[in-house]
Amino acid sequence: MCLGRPDRPERQILQAPRFAKAKRRLPEQAQLAVDEAVRGILADPLSGVPKVGALKGVRVVKFKVGPQQLLLAYQFDPKRNLMEVLDVGPHENFYRELQ
Repeated sequence: MCLGRPDRPERQILQAPRFAKAKRRLPEQAQLAVDEAVRGILADPLSGVPKVGALKGVRVVKFKVGPQQLLLAYQFDPKRNLMEVLDVGPHENFYRELQ
C-alpha cells in the first residue's frame, strides 16, 4: 500500500512566441527578473491574479524591475500539470494586446 502521494509528472512549461519576443526586447536585468518570476510561478502556479471576461483562465503576476512595473500573463492547466506563459510587458496596452 502506498501512503505517499502518487508520482506526478514534472510540471511542464511552454512559452508562447509573443512571450519569447517580448522577453528578448527587455534589458538584461529585466530578463533576469522575468526568469525569477517564472520560477516563482512554477513553485506556486495559483499565485497570479485570475482574470475574468475575455481573459478568463489567464492569470497575471506583477513585479518590479527598478522603477518600472512589469506584468506576466500565463495559463495553468492542473490536469496536464502544464503552464503556458503568454506575454510579459509594462501595463500600458498589456491587456488589450493580450486579448
